[in-house]
Amino acid sequence: MLAPRSLALAGLVLLLTQRPAPLRAAPAAEESYERVGPLQIASGGRDQVRGGRPDGASVHDVHLPRPHDPDAAASAELADFERSVAPTAVLREPPEPWMAGLSRPDLPLRWSPALVDYLRYFRDDPKGQALIRGWLRRLGRYDAALRAILREIGVPEDLIFVAIAESGLHPKRRSRVGAAGLWQFMEGTGRVYGLQRGFWVDDRLDIELATYAAGAYLKDLRARFGSWEMALAAFNGGYGLVMTSISRHNTNSFWALCALESGLPQATTRYVPKILAAAVVGRNRQRFAVAEPALGAMSPITWSEVMVPPATQISAIAQLIDEDPALIDELNARYVRGRTPPEAGLYPVRVPRGKQVALQRAIGRLQSESDALSATPVRYGETLAAVARRVGHSEATLRKLNGVEDNAELTRGLLLLHPRARGDAPRDPKGAADKDKKDPRAPRPLVAVPPLTPSDGQRLVFFEATRATTPRGVAEAFGAPWEQILAWNELDPQARIQPGQVLQLLVPADFSASAAAVQIYERDEVELVHRGSAEHISAGLARRGLVRRAYRVRAGDTLEKIGARFGLTDGDLARINAIQRTQAPTPGDLLIVYVPESKTKGTVAAPPPAVPAPGLDRPASADLPQKIPEENLDLDPEPPKPGILDVPDPPAAPGPSTSAAPKLPGKQGWKRPKRATKGR
Repeated sequence: MLAPRSLALAGLVLLLTQRPAPLRAAPAAEESYERVGPLQIASGGRDQVRGGRPDGASVHDVHLPRPHDPDAAASAELADFERSVAPTAVLREPPEPWMAGLSRPDLPLRWSPALVDYLRYFRDDPKGQALIRGWLRRLGRYDAALRAILREIGVPEDLIFVAIAESGLHPKRRSRVGAAGLWQFMEGTGRVYGLQRGFWVDDRLDIELATYAAGAYLKDLRARFGSWEMALAAFNGGYGLVMTSISRHNTNSFWALCALESGLPQATTRYVPKILAAAVVGRNRQRFAVAEPALGAMSPITWSEVMVPPATQISAIAQLIDEDPALIDELNARYVRGRTPPEAGLYPVRVPRGKQVALQRAIGRLQSESDALSATPVRYGETLAAVARRVGHSEATLRKLNGVEDNAELTRGLLLLHPRARGDAPRDPKGAADKDKKDPRAPRPLVAVPPLTPSDGQRLVFFEATRATTPRGVAEAFGAPWEQILAWNELDPQARIQPGQVLQLLVPADFSASAAAVQIYERDEVELVHRGSAEHISAGLARRGLVRRAYRVRAGDTLEKIGARFGLTDGDLARINAIQRTQAPTPGDLLIVYVPESKTKGTVAAPPPAVPAPGLDRPASADLPQKIPEENLDLDPEPPKPGILDVPDPPAAPGPSTSAAPKLPGKQGWKRPKRATKGR
């Protein structure tokens, strides 16, 4: 668990105008609320404003899976209790006689007010009793399997209560900051310990793999700090934070750091005694009234692995072997889309021991279902709707087959499944050449950009941004530095590229969009206008059935009266003419109005608009760079979340971005961070 990131509050007014992302709509019943100061703010509404991006996302972040906590209510009640937990300090003896006779876990136990408070909470408070019962009930399913792994690694078995406190032993739990699985690994730390995350597979959700990784990580923290209390504190808050605290206060005692002002975060001072208290309850179930048979613990589970074909649906396995779908889904939680990946090969799935024979007998049926599907790689810049048109199936079909939640998940080269048409070759994992199909009903995109003329050996192409677009992705796809792309389009390096924006790019004349796996428009496939020109404004109005005209103000006219005459509001007129809506127009002035072509009576030809000068100091050269400079390779699409490799951002460089001193989007003066140590 990690301290939550700071919450971004700016820009809430956009909620009134921004359309929700079509693939992220959540049922009203799932709405939740977050506390910000004295306010309860709708999580779904904030998600809309952020465009589905994580809290505090940089311009490089595009998508984070939704949080998932099956024990959210119990977690909230525990958090309420923890606000009253006493400051942590070590006592020599148990403060109450009944505690003296408790069996101790295989972790060092120090009596502190916080530990005592947790023990009383788990024994005497109905909410604490419900929480610990729920934890131990689920522990019955995985206790033996997880303890065996911890024994194999050579760490105390009662570290299993770390997983209980982290996730309630729900393998599919996800936090708001991106931690996932039984042990709540962040992606960066997971990679260090062998847990890979991709579109189809997330090893952090695997019961067995994540436990091996957590055991190794905890063992390494113990080797570094020498005590299990400090190791657990580092597991919770990050070992960089713990090292900083030791350095500042010149003590290596967890309990001393808890007692010192600004020693350790409050959440970490509670975390260690909470783990110890849960382990004590686990060793003394009769004393805490959580023993069988009253507990009703889940039956222990042992499993066997069977190799199955690509694209095998996990729910189909449950049906074939007549087993609880929720159990099969949990045992195979690493397959985050509900099926094995589409790449060629065989994939291991887990079934309860004794059911493997039934599954092996059904392999032929699974193979037939696999052969009925084809796979196609996503091109950079494609939405799910575009892929669906290209392969000749509906967007809903592709979304269901692939479990796509958001267009931001569609990265270049990602294989998506679709039904194989009759007569097609068997599924090609490389997605050989689906025919490019553009929607014939769609009008040519209107592209408003600054003037840019190709040199000899170049051609001008256009790329429409999607939710998955990142600076690094565009730079790599087109072989041009991001700073050069910004210059070609006169864009702000500190702002995020929004879905639907169209970028113009200069590429070599022989550039192949197919070979680069990128979706582009050629010059004759767009309506190209110069941004801010009369042609630009007229083209945009024409698509709305309007024309740009002017009206000469008469005596007695007000903005309201003029607006009513032409079907505009006073706010419309103020915006179009760059005046205050409270301003009284002067007789004889010309006001620009947008009106239907059939209702131009009483208007005159409008003067041409003033074309804005470039607003950013950038080189005007259209020369095509031959390679991406080294500094542009640092434009990570997903910089590390708070975790093992985090370091603070360097101080912001003063002044605006210029051609001489460019700043990368959202990171003024940003440089690749040095490898450092913090958290999970």
